[in-house]
Amino acid sequence: MNDLRTEHLEREADVWGDFERLVLAVPRDRWELPDVMPEWTVKEMLWHVAGWLQLCASDLERMRAGTFSESDALDDTDERNATFADQARAMDADAVWTGVLAARDLARARWNELPEITDRAIEEFASETYQHYKEHVDDLERAAS
Repeated sequence: MNDLRTEHLEREADVWGDFERLVLAVPRDRWELPDVMPEWTVKEMLWHVAGWLQLCASDLERMRAGTFSESDALDDTDERNATFADQARAMDADAVWTGVLAARDLARARWNELPEITDRAIEEFASETYQHYKEHVDDLERAAS
């Protein structure tokens, strides 16, 4: 059986494959249309995913350094999501997608750098990677059709 580090990396990669396939199925000229998704444009949703991946990487880095505290993880989710959406509006589609890919790579790298895989690290990594991708699959399927 695989160790926890590898198991969760494999889960992330598996769900990412479906997520990426759906993202790439949405024509770029639809990424900024307001009626493609219930709450966001595709571009805003993708930058939202990138933003949470970046925060995940930051939390994992603090876990590695021994400076993480639960209060670091507490924040206003709605406020952050609004900020991510605002940032996305000022970006072009290529910059958003490049940012998503970079944020994913960073979160995976920080996961690999952890000296120990704790339950809290698993919770952080899972919730901001493969569980989060799954939350947006239906939106992407609608956008791609």
